Amino acid sequence: MLARAYVLACSLALCWQGAVAAPVSRQAVQASPGCGTSHSFIGQSREFSFESSGGTRTYRIHLPSNYDINAPRPLLIAYHGSGGNPASFEAETNFADESINPDMITVFPAGINGNWQGPTYATPGVSDKVFTTDLVNRIKANYCVDESRVYAAGNSNGGGFVGTLACSPGHGGQFAAFAPVAAALYTDVNGDERCTPARSPLPVLETHGTSDPTIPYNGGNGRGGPLPAIPEWLGRWAQRDQCTTSTTKDLGNGVTDQSWTCAGIPGLLRHIKIEGHDHSYPGAGNDQIYITPVILDFLRAQYKP
Repeated sequence: MLARAYVLACSLALCWQGAVAAPVSRQAVQASPGCGTSHSFIGQSREFSFESSGGTRTYRIHLPSNYDINAPRPLLIAYHGSGGNPASFEAETNFADESINPDMITVFPAGINGNWQGPTYATPGVSDKVFTTDLVNRIKANYCVDESRVYAAGNSNGGGFVGTLACSPGHGGQFAAFAPVAAALYTDVNGDERCTPARSPLPVLETHGTSDPTIPYNGGNGRGGPLPAIPEWLGRWAQRDQCTTSTTKDLGNGVTDQSWTCAGIPGLLRHIKIEGHDHSYPGAGNDQIYITPVILDFLRAQYKP
């Protein structure tokens, strides 16, 4: 209901008007092998399992009501926070709500014991990077995906894992853009020691509250190890993405949108800073900003070259 209210507000020209990243040079649609395969749950969400790193892995997938087996769609992989699960994250984010996201195939994978690779509390020996590559390949093989528009988003531990993917030359290159929220960035703390992106520039949008007690905005020690200060982390991505200038826009309600021009592309790196916000996902009921439509707009503007 709240998500639909957002759409109505937008129709009345009352919605957030922030900077939207200029799309990179548009490539031809890259249809995946799964185009042409029929499915019985169009307009619904279903859960499936398969074998990958960590054993039997589960994911929840939503096919939009207007899904066409011959029309390649964007694909969003969305990672829940520590202790979360696919169904609750789908409800929390509204990423599969067709009133605000009518066009994307959305997938919500489950972490082993509710966690993702990176922090000390993650299950040892599990490679969620391998699982992610296996998962994306499985979705491409069974559904009609535009392979130039595969995106990753996540919250908290899931947001930190999105950062891990962005830094992975072997597993991050299949994604067009990344959007972590309240990210637990345990694998990208110092310099570029553990970060070698598959290409540059790489679109990233990070959202964070300044009063986050779990993943402090100014860094420190978290439950899963040392954490970087968010401004420092953004500075490293500005260098990796060949960014030159940045501008900051006041969105009101204590929210600012910092946007960098990178490799000549405006808005390729962005940071939504929410003053006084805690560790919770800024969902449809948040009185400062509803972050899901902002994330979706940012992701839609990006294509993998």
